[in-house]
Amino acid sequence: MDEDEISYRVLRKIQKQEQNSPKLSELKHLFYKDVSEYLNSLKDRLKEETSTQKQKILEEEIKNTKKIFLSIYEQREKKILLAAISKARGGKPSIEHMKELEKELFEKTLETINNSRTKILMKGNKSENKIIEEKKNDDIENKKKEVSSNKTKNKNPIVRIKNGVPEFIGTDKKKYRLNKNDIISISPDICKILCKRDISEKIEI
Repeated sequence: MDEDEISYRVLRKIQKQEQNSPKLSELKHLFYKDVSEYLNSLKDRLKEETSTQKQKILEEEIKNTKKIFLSIYEQREKKILLAAISKARGGKPSIEHMKELEKELFEKTLETINNSRTKILMKGNKSENKIIEEKKNDDIENKKKEVSSNKTKNKNPIVRIKNGVPEFIGTDKKKYRLNKNDIISISPDICKILCKRDISEKIEI
């Protein structure tokens, strides 16, 4: 028998190689097909076997072969998925010993990761920008409402004092002491007097 021909011993050897290496081990070109055929041959032998004792031995061999085969595949599957993640992040993983079916898994996984990264990251940025923009718009609207509300409550004109004046009593019987650059709300008649004397100027809001 060819030393590379699929058998329980060969599968155990491959399993250990996969366990002991971070990289994919080299397999025969038709590895998955050969394992499938090997399992089928064991099943055929089991059907034809009349000895109860030999049937049990074959059943155990089939069971253990399936376990080892699954272990080999899952170890290789993990390495392939890690390679796809590495590639998506700009790495250069080796795909030298990937079988054709494994390359298909690698390419599809890589495509899914890239699509997901683009969709989630781009959408996340857009959503964040949208939230910021909406907050800015809300702040602007709130300020407009605040100004509008103040204008409604206070109908007196707003003025900026251009030149300071000594304390005086206005027509509203209130005392006023105005300093240069003060901004105040005053009654229309006082505003008219101050503006006429070039003491203040109206501010439009």
